[in-house]
Amino acid sequence: MDELIELVSDRVHANWMEAKQAAGVTTRKLESGEELMVPYAELSEQAKELDRGTVRTTINALRTLGYRVER
Repeated sequence: MDELIELVSDRVHANWMEAKQAAGVTTRKLESGEELMVPYAELSEQAKELDRGTVRTTINALRTLGYRVER
């Protein structure tokens, strides 16, 4: 499951960046000052955990609704 969470987190981050860029946003930073508008692989673990949290919450919501996440 960890591998899936990491793969989906990367995609979620890329989609988020694409949406922000389409809206004209060129920079987004954490309170710490870390730039978030970079590829997922370049994020700190703290920043990656934001995307992972989104993915975990989504997977849990799907399970609650009776769906299974399988390969």
